[in-house]
Amino acid sequence: MAPRALLWTGIAGPALFTLVWLVEGAIRPGYDPMRSWISELALSDRGWIQIANFLVSGLLLALYGLALRRALRDGPGAVWGPRLVTAAGTALVLAGVFVIDPGTYVPAGVPAGTTWHGILHDVFGPIVFGCVAIAAVVLSRRFTPWIGWTVATAVITLWTTAGVLNGMDHAGVWSPAPAGLLQRLSVLVGFAYLAWVARRLLSTAAGRPARAGRESAAS
Repeated sequence: MAPRALLWTGIAGPALFTLVWLVEGAIRPGYDPMRSWISELALSDRGWIQIANFLVSGLLLALYGLALRRALRDGPGAVWGPRLVTAAGTALVLAGVFVIDPGTYVPAGVPAGTTWHGILHDVFGPIVFGCVAIAAVVLSRRFTPWIGWTVATAVITLWTTAGVLNGMDHAGVWSPAPAGLLQRLSVLVGFAYLAWVARRLLSTAAGRPARAGRESAAS
């Protein structure tokens, strides 16, 4: 696949991941997308759909990281931006391999409790969010700075708040709490930024590498 064509994975990966959890969250019996984690869609007899979504979308993001490295070549963000995006994609794949434990969503036939694969899922999930947020900061040295920093702040703030609300929900302090909604907003903001960068690079003439240095929003 040509480097320019490979940049489309930066749009396809976020779009696919978002589309699947939107549809599955809306039609899954007994599942509340306002309350429960996206990862909990990997539970029940329909869980294979979300697991496949993790694997395919993660692979697309990892490939996008490689495409970024080829497209940026040198200059600000050319090394660590692609590495962080590849790491996010890899962690997304691993989050699909190691299925989450039931939380606020406990489908019939799925035992509650803590498992080794659930613990590993809880390790790789935050890595995805962290890498996307840091990548936005790193890439902001090359693309419109205020957008990158705004995205990073929003991703971390929304994700952290979602974690707090999820804990409150489990403790019965606030139940049901909108943890799922905030997590989804965090994913949307972070993945939209990655897709925006891909679109910026695709818009360069004949797929030539974006020039080094900061680019203005109008370029």
